[in-house]
Amino acid sequence: MVETPVSLSEELLPAERRQQLIQWFQTNVSGTNQELARMFNISVSTVRRDLDSLAAEGIVRRTHGGAVRIRSRTNFEPSTDLARRTAIEEKNSIVRHTLQMIEPKQSIIIDSGAVIAHMLAEELSVQSIPLTVITNDLYVATTLAYKEHIKLIVPGGSCRFGSYGLLGQPGLDFLVDIRCDCFFMSAQALDLECASETLLDVMLMKRAMIEAAERTVLMLDSSRFFDRALYRTVPTETFDTIITDEGLSEEAIEKLRLRGINLEIAKL
Repeated sequence: MVETPVSLSEELLPAERRQQLIQWFQTNVSGTNQELARMFNISVSTVRRDLDSLAAEGIVRRTHGGAVRIRSRTNFEPSTDLARRTAIEEKNSIVRHTLQMIEPKQSIIIDSGAVIAHMLAEELSVQSIPLTVITNDLYVATTLAYKEHIKLIVPGGSCRFGSYGLLGQPGLDFLVDIRCDCFFMSAQALDLECASETLLDVMLMKRAMIEAAERTVLMLDSSRFFDRALYRTVPTETFDTIITDEGLSEEAIEKLRLRGINLEIAKL
């Protein structure tokens, strides 16, 4: 996060203070309550109230410890470093919930390019659950390598710059002959219509993994809901289960469940 010098105080009118927060979020994607309070020289309770107001206006989306800017461009993709600092408690709760769905001796696919997939791999590496794991993510593969309880399979491909994901035809060809139990997937964005991605190659790989699995579970923190990226992956109804955190409003939950979507809320 860029700590832009700011001049805010409790003495400003709430509308003036929130306008300066809006300007800050135009150049910064996310911030925690504590970081914003320090940078703007205001109390954490004031930050929370201001962020709640901005969230009500649709400018930011609240996370457990702060807020993230609502994306205005369909090709926006946060860096891995930024994603590791955004909605951490929410992602942890989703991973804990997901672990309860994994059974011994299953064959599973773990998605690439997502911090939440990396966190799931880290948890599985210290568990004793015997699994066959297929992944095109080098971080996931490295985390699960040399684990006696894990049979690891890594499809081929070219490593995408700035990411751990292997993409391309070798992996797509390999997945044609795979029939596994479950695919644990991430996404750049999800709305009532579909999940979507910023890159064509990533979208094609996810489609191939969905075809290779009997069930697909989408792990997605609430900041990525009701947004869209450039490439449509699959309809939202495709997912057997969607796991998210408590950040979704009751209205949003109701909209999704009215579409027949099996939505599970992970408790913080």
